[in-house]
Amino acid sequence: MKFVQTGTFRENYLEEIVDFKSLENIENMFLEKLDYFIGFVSKEKPEIITKYVKNLVKKYQGLAEDNLFEKPSEKIKKILVKYIYLSQYPDLIKVSLNYFINLLQAKEKNVLDMPEVKITKKALIQAWIYHSYYFLQALTETIDREEAVKLFKHYITNYYLEHPPTSRGEFVSLEKRLEDRTSGDTTSSEWVLVHTMLEDGKYAFKNKNCPTLADTMVDLTDVELKYLVACYGDYQKFRGTTNENIILTMEHTIIQGDSYCSRVLHDTRIDYDLRHPPKEFWDNFEPGKEEEAMKYYKKKK
Repeated sequence: MKFVQTGTFRENYLEEIVDFKSLENIENMFLEKLDYFIGFVSKEKPEIITKYVKNLVKKYQGLAEDNLFEKPSEKIKKILVKYIYLSQYPDLIKVSLNYFINLLQAKEKNVLDMPEVKITKKALIQAWIYHSYYFLQALTETIDREEAVKLFKHYITNYYLEHPPTSRGEFVSLEKRLEDRTSGDTTSSEWVLVHTMLEDGKYAFKNKNCPTLADTMVDLTDVELKYLVACYGDYQKFRGTTNENIILTMEHTIIQGDSYCSRVLHDTRIDYDLRHPPKEFWDNFEPGKEEEAMKYYKKKK
């Protein structure tokens, strides 16, 4: 057994500039999830939807520093008509789009009407994830927090079940997945990972950094909500991008304050033992420390 590290730590990664195509990205980054969530709450908790939307409108109003969105252009109107739940709440559309534009931190005010603008990677990631954090926070302020968390988990799993990846490649095995990830150019990625096969059908990997979500969300204070919007969907997403027989276990995450994220993909066609290796294994999960780490893995929990 061998532990292999890939990726390279990159300073100032979040300050790098990217081209943002507004009309191509606003739907999959923002509108689809918000519309689905409003619809989900409407169906699961119809008695609270009016109060919830009111709370969410107030939330987004308080978050936007500038008024950058007055009314939708004809192009945006054509996009919005497909979202049947959002269409019922024009005030929510207005304030949420205004907040989204504020998050982009673009110099131009008419961002949504431009084919392309330049923004930082940090702004791109914030525009993708911050609105979800706040629509979950608004839910915890509308109903009991435990109930809100349970409802959100139900929502995010169903969302990814109903929005599977459109370009999933052929899945052969976890061994092939490990081979693909640890061959060729292994240094260009900004994600620093350690990989190994623990045994047949068990592919373990450790994130030593989270250069996107954890590094971007440092100013958000509610750790539980950050974990839910940033990490919880991974359970269904990994199954969706590999195979329905693959189950992810994950017990440590950087976003919750751990020094790494610990993950194992289990192929249940081979073994349905889903026990996650103990912390001592992950602490020693480094190239050159194979023998020490495996002492702890063999003990298991």
